[in-house]
Amino acid sequence: MAVIVQKYGGTSVGSLSRIESVAEQVIDTVRQGHQVVVVLSAMSGETNRLTALAQQLDPVPASRELDVLLATGEQVSISLMAIALVKRGISAISLVAHQIGIKTDNHFGAARIKHVDKKRLGQALEQEQVVIVAGFQGQDRDNNITTLGRGGSDTSAVAIAVAVKAAEVQIFTDVDGVYSGDPRIIPKAKRLDAISFSEMLEMANLGAKVLQNRAVEYAKEFDMSIRVLSSFEHGEGTLVTTSPIETLDKKSSLPVHSSVSSVVCLQKRAIASLPRLKDCEYLQLKQELNKQGIEFTLIDPNKCQLVEVENSCDCHHFVISSDKIVCLKSILEEITSAPTSGIIRTLNGLSQISVICSEPKKQETIASKVLSILTSAEISTKLISTSATACSAVIDESDLINAMRLLHSGFGLDSLP
Repeated sequence: MAVIVQKYGGTSVGSLSRIESVAEQVIDTVRQGHQVVVVLSAMSGETNRLTALAQQLDPVPASRELDVLLATGEQVSISLMAIALVKRGISAISLVAHQIGIKTDNHFGAARIKHVDKKRLGQALEQEQVVIVAGFQGQDRDNNITTLGRGGSDTSAVAIAVAVKAAEVQIFTDVDGVYSGDPRIIPKAKRLDAISFSEMLEMANLGAKVLQNRAVEYAKEFDMSIRVLSSFEHGEGTLVTTSPIETLDKKSSLPVHSSVSSVVCLQKRAIASLPRLKDCEYLQLKQELNKQGIEFTLIDPNKCQLVEVENSCDCHHFVISSDKIVCLKSILEEITSAPTSGIIRTLNGLSQISVICSEPKKQETIASKVLSILTSAEISTKLISTSATACSAVIDESDLINAMRLLHSGFGLDSLP
């Protein structure tokens, strides 16, 4: 009897009728002979509502107390789900994170899971109960409630699956899988049958919102397969795994000639360039940005072309959300004890567009093709850089939609089956 962990996001449990629909899906899985752990997010809009309440009292609420408040959202959804299942004759129990021993560090608002105690989970599964767990939250070593950041329920589900040695994690969302591009921007984007952990991690880091990047990191570390599915319609979804081609009996979802699996983007970006720091200062800056949950991309000056900044090889470059420039300057001043006025140069009104490489050894060829496609369309490229599994270009926000569609077509993704 296999253990299946199913995670349902906020839109999937956004109303009582949706909760009842999910309950029926869970029952179908039980009837297939599986033991089931269900991980739930708060009902759609609830986290935003609770955050707004706190900000009415204090625009920057105390981080510990904000986590205590936000963690209540999942408690509502798991209890309602348990009620729905029990009503249908299914033995079920709802448990918040500290009841099953989800231990995290103490970075409130962006905590990382350190350990999951499988004892309570195992006992409930042995009693043939459906276990319904509050996602997004944990407990630090001082027994404080912590939260894992936006999308954190994905990571909760993966960590629990690893703890109970589940056969698979099923992430149910409002889309039916992972696509070769955002269908809202690229009408010809296609659902991928399977994708590797490395590609999915790059996609998550560079703009795809289907899975939280930490969830993919955790799954990759412990080789726990994830299947992304829709809670609104039946389908095979997308399998995220170590060797997707082997998993699909050597039938890749990509055409043989393609070296790119997807095109993703980050909007409302800025390039921040600052003089080279001491190694210890540079490390401290990255750590503080991570601690505050600020998303950024570090650009290696030896692997990029930065068109509009002189002496770019003598600088550190960050692609960062435009509204976080002030935070970056503040952190830098604390680290270096020097004013940042005139030191940090910024370019605003930008987007970062990335193509994800399915064959890492070809990223330089891919970078050349990206630049050629954009130049042919008279799209100005502020910066182009490569990593092991991606090539990224920073362009004007106004060119984003055209650039996404051109790159998707140019790399043959329009013709995916």
